[in-house]
Amino acid sequence: MGQNVLLNFVTGRYHRPRLEERILLFMDMEGSTRLAERLGPIAFHRLLNRFVTDLTEPILSARGEIYSYVGDELIATWRLDRGVAQARCIKACFDALDAIARKASEYRREFGAVVNFRAGLHCGPVVTGEMGSVKTEIVFLGDAVNTAARIQELCRETGDRVLASANLVDRLELPPGVAKRPLGDVRLRGKGSELALYALTKAAEKASRAVNQQETRLRVARAETGLQ
Repeated sequence: MGQNVLLNFVTGRYHRPRLEERILLFMDMEGSTRLAERLGPIAFHRLLNRFVTDLTEPILSARGEIYSYVGDELIATWRLDRGVAQARCIKACFDALDAIARKASEYRREFGAVVNFRAGLHCGPVVTGEMGSVKTEIVFLGDAVNTAARIQELCRETGDRVLASANLVDRLELPPGVAKRPLGDVRLRGKGSELALYALTKAAEKASRAVNQQETRLRVARAETGLQ
């Protein structure tokens, strides 16, 4: 059980469903299908367990809660006020990226590969309550959960590591060293309306991207000059 789960059961906090404002963070391992095929089921389970364990500490340090492990995906959540304060939800995501990067040599030595993840963040109203009889869980239901999952999926198309909704980002001050790049209004898969999104990067990554874009423009300009 995740932290606070047993306490919530004992106190009956969610015996009756509650409508809460929550932040959802979806983190999905990159290239997991290829790794599973190469490593086999037992070694891949060991890799996944190591992966989610390494992601957990930054989330707990930022006062987040581990909601669920779904295959190669970890879902974390904060009550809105707690996650927005000091941009804890954003800090947790980038601290997790740093933690994985620091252990790259360990992953390479043990599994022959370096792992990484894509992440999506969103906030909104969520119904929180107990569900089930033989096996009872505390679950989160609502459009905000589905939207966070779709944002994370979009990382594959945009090539970005972290995407977040403007609904969330505009409520907080980004941590030092984290920059935002507006993507405009985007139609997410299965959604009827568009949603404003930001790509979030470390400031150094943003500068590197800008340099690469400038170099590309210079190459294009030289090529066009040569054709004239």
